Amino acid sequence: MLVFALLAAFAVLAGPARAAPLAVVAAETVWGDIARQVGGADVAVTSILTNPSTDPHLFEASPSDGRVVGAARIVIANGGGYDGWIDRLTDAGARARPAMLVVSRRVGWRDGDNPHFWYDLAAVRTVAAAFAETCAELMPDRRAALQDRLGVFLASLSPLQARIDALRARYAGVPAAASEPIFGAMAHAVGLAMQDEAFQRAVMNGTDPAPSDVAALEGDLTSRHVRVLIVNDQTASPVTDRLDGLARAAGVPVLRVGESLPPGLRYQDWIAGTLDRLSQALAPHPDQG
Repeated sequence: MLVFALLAAFAVLAGPARAAPLAVVAAETVWGDIARQVGGADVAVTSILTNPSTDPHLFEASPSDGRVVGAARIVIANGGGYDGWIDRLTDAGARARPAMLVVSRRVGWRDGDNPHFWYDLAAVRTVAAAFAETCAELMPDRRAALQDRLGVFLASLSPLQARIDALRARYAGVPAAASEPIFGAMAHAVGLAMQDEAFQRAVMNGTDPAPSDVAALEGDLTSRHVRVLIVNDQTASPVTDRLDGLARAAGVPVLRVGESLPPGLRYQDWIAGTLDRLSQALAPHPDQG
């Protein structure tokens, strides 16, 4: 009897057991990082596409990825035709289908739009709030904690927005070029006048740019009509390598951007570093006048 009494006393002192963290799978590391920041100790996050050197468009999921997805309570997918493989994994899962948070559906993406949503702070805010709500629906007793962490995360985006606004005030209307529209949302937020967009759309859609579009972009680089060339660091090709070479030969700065969050960085740090490099690229150089 004494043993049972002691056990009962310890149970009262310990209080109710805390629920196990929700298993969350993110197709991309950037969404996994945001989920981790908002979810805190209430979630256990696994990201699938973790290698920054991998071309996300060529990624093939493994059986082990399928097992991880099959055990998830929440799955975050980019959508917009970017990671269709995650749909196949969730459809093949052995257990009940997880709660799906598909970014493209949350931000009103339409066919043909740019699916690189992490370069759009408005989209990131929407996703963070949607994730907090999805978690709260599955663990209502943690709603307050989730909302607190969401508030901290959203506040941490304010310095990034201020930096974007400052760049826009200085560089709105400055001509810029890109190998594809990966950075399009942020370039628009900064106010850059993107040139040769037909070339970018062709690359994004996996088709060869028209010779006239190639010639126009190359001419803008060699004549230094554009202030910066933005290149996707994860989808190199002979065409993009040639553009890179032309830009450097002409003295046009090249800004390399990626599709995967580098290891060891938070989303905020990654974007802040990218904005720093954009600012350096746009700054007038002595030979540019």
